Amino acid sequence: MTAQGSARVLREDRGVIAGEHSVFVVRGEDESPLAAPWDGNTLVTVDDDATRGWDLFVNTGDQWGPYDVTTRWLDAEPGPPEPRWEDVVEVSIRATGPLVVTEMIDNTPAIALLDTPGDYRLRVSARGRGAARDDDALDRAEHRGADDDGPPIEWYLLEVWAAPAADPEVLRLDSPRAHELLNPAPPLVIPEGEAGLATARRIGRDVDGKPGARTLSGELGSVSTERTIRGTRRKLFFGFAHLNSWSHCWVPGPSWSYSDEGSEDYQIGSSQWSWSHDHPDQLTGEHGAVRTSLVEVARPHRAVRRWDWMIDPGPQQVPFWEQVPLLASPSIITVTLTQHRDEARDPWTTIRIDHEHLPVEWLEDMETYWDYQLSIAEHAEFGIT
Repeated sequence: MTAQGSARVLREDRGVIAGEHSVFVVRGEDESPLAAPWDGNTLVTVDDDATRGWDLFVNTGDQWGPYDVTTRWLDAEPGPPEPRWEDVVEVSIRATGPLVVTEMIDNTPAIALLDTPGDYRLRVSARGRGAARDDDALDRAEHRGADDDGPPIEWYLLEVWAAPAADPEVLRLDSPRAHELLNPAPPLVIPEGEAGLATARRIGRDVDGKPGARTLSGELGSVSTERTIRGTRRKLFFGFAHLNSWSHCWVPGPSWSYSDEGSEDYQIGSSQWSWSHDHPDQLTGEHGAVRTSLVEVARPHRAVRRWDWMIDPGPQQVPFWEQVPLLASPSIITVTLTQHRDEARDPWTTIRIDHEHLPVEWLEDMETYWDYQLSIAEHAEFGIT
């Protein structure tokens, strides 16, 4: 068969993987650990979580891909990696059966890596991690009715050969994504942050019915806020279509925006639940929750959602799915994204948030809150990272 440096290729396979988790995996048929835990690089992670310890994670630059993946089973160690590969790492693995490379959740496609149990050395090479993607080309393809994910934007080569166990090794980390992770930006400064958290606490106090809670009159109104930030609307759309809270990007600790966030399929009518608990962003209160569902999606420029504040009916605390709406009717959030380019042809997107059917007692607070969330998106550069 074909040669790879000083080694022969016993088998080669290839596929294109798309997802939504910034990762694809090397996976076996059972739950035996593939390798010792390791995260001493930006490309490959072997998780030390016992519930996920049998997968080896390949960390991508783009969240969705698609990623062009080639696998090669070699009869010996290959020569030095080619210069075109920006990131290259090696790790020793132990296979108890066949291994495939696949998408983390859907297990598709299954790109064959090797069939025979034993001790192996795995080299993962990557290029394109963190490179700018042509979102305008994807917009044009979608307008033409194309239903695929477009051409690959990152390329990966996974080579494996029989070898005794050895320490993991970083051969090269030169991609834009590697540089970004190895040289992190200073902590975010969000000028609207303290005001945003203060408004969230006031509304959360009302949701929980704590001392000092406001009495809601039942009269409703609406608020609107907008901001223009760098980046394409395609990159920004997913986050804004499912926006609950981005406070975790600024305030330490887990954020309720990740409690049950929506998925890439944009399923109309499917409920998503989120809650604050003890996070400093108390918009849902300590005991309440927010239930949202998509009403309308027009990618990449418009999304409409129902937004219900949910509370315990009392007196005993109940699971979130047994909570009841605080308001008589759901509020409605409409997010609109409009893109333009400046004189240098750099993309900018104006994001407008309209939140209707809100208690009038909350209007000023909610306008401040959404301006705070837009500030996080701007200062964290969601449109270009």
